[in-house]
Amino acid sequence: MVFIIVLLYMALIVRILVFKNGINFNSNGAINVEPFYTIKNYTIAMQNANITLKDYSYNIIGNVLIFIPFGMILPYIMFGMKRFNTIVIGFLFILSIEAFQLIARLGVFDIDDIILNLCGVIIGVIVYSFVVMIRGLNGHFKS
Repeated sequence: MVFIIVLLYMALIVRILVFKNGINFNSNGAINVEPFYTIKNYTIAMQNANITLKDYSYNIIGNVLIFIPFGMILPYIMFGMKRFNTIVIGFLFILSIEAFQLIARLGVFDIDDIILNLCGVIIGVIVYSFVVMIRGLNGHFKS
């Protein structure tokens, strides 16, 4: 049952991040490698009322929230996985999504998406570690 839930969650991530606008191969293959460029522009646009709080939340906060479960689920299903390994696997998964978007011309390769998604993974790892500590599930996570 857990395996099915994980597969559904991964499919949801791909659907939301890669195919958020449907299948549209008209992307110009844009790349943003300047950290915090997109975050800054979204923040300024919201402050100037050029975008709504909903748009800001979807693009900035949503990129964090969608990966919190990843940071919690991976160490749960991979009993004993180290925190660092969970974060590395999360980073590689996120990087592969961004690279796929670029190669398939389905979106923009954006370093800010990687930063925000990785923050979600790290928050998930922290939440999972806290739950393990509170519930006394020693051994579920190694340092």
